[in-house]
Amino acid sequence: MAFTIVVGLGRSGVGAARLLHHQGQRVVVLERGTGPDQEACAAKLQEEGIQVELGIPLDIKSFEPWRSELTAVVVGPGIPWDHPTLEILRKNDVQVRGEIELAWDALNHIPWVGITGTNGKTTVTHLLSHVLNHAGVRAPMGGNMGVSAAEMALKIRQGELPKPDWLVMELSSYQIEAAPTLAPSIGVWTTLTPDHLERHGTLEAYRAIKHSLLQRSSVAIFN
Repeated sequence: MAFTIVVGLGRSGVGAARLLHHQGQRVVVLERGTGPDQEACAAKLQEEGIQVELGIPLDIKSFEPWRSELTAVVVGPGIPWDHPTLEILRKNDVQVRGEIELAWDALNHIPWVGITGTNGKTTVTHLLSHVLNHAGVRAPMGGNMGVSAAEMALKIRQGELPKPDWLVMELSSYQIEAAPTLAPSIGVWTTLTPDHLERHGTLEAYRAIKHSLLQRSSVAIFN
């Protein structure tokens, strides 16, 4: 049985853990926080049969209890893709994945519109989903806002959400960076201004991440 550690109890982490559990994988969630919110979230997941460990930092030593059986680690967009601990895991042949790529694997039988940009992506995502749904095309939205992509995948698998005709997904640079196989049917890039440079380093690196989404899209729309 595949064994995955999910890092973090944020919206993306919870969605990823629940999706993996529903797929029949063994999952453990590691969360560095120990507050009331984390405790409440952990209790809910544990009721569903998902193991959660609180007060665990993102350090290579934290993975030692499961190292012999660990096959993959899933991280949310809040964790830098080049975090030193993730680099060590990669060197030790542990697959490191972003939550959005996990959802892509589960949902790539449905055409995606992937929308990115420094500004305007949330507005375009809402507008496009609204127009398509108004026209009779089932096109729920999620990703970087609203429902996480993994949570949406779970809702579709469980029948809580009718199978969409399209998925309208807002995608941040953090999510695109961590999903090298994500290839939407339509990719939309709204704007580019300097942002998140404390994480990406340079405007050129930030631009390259956005550009990669359009390169992998069947149809690319650039503002």
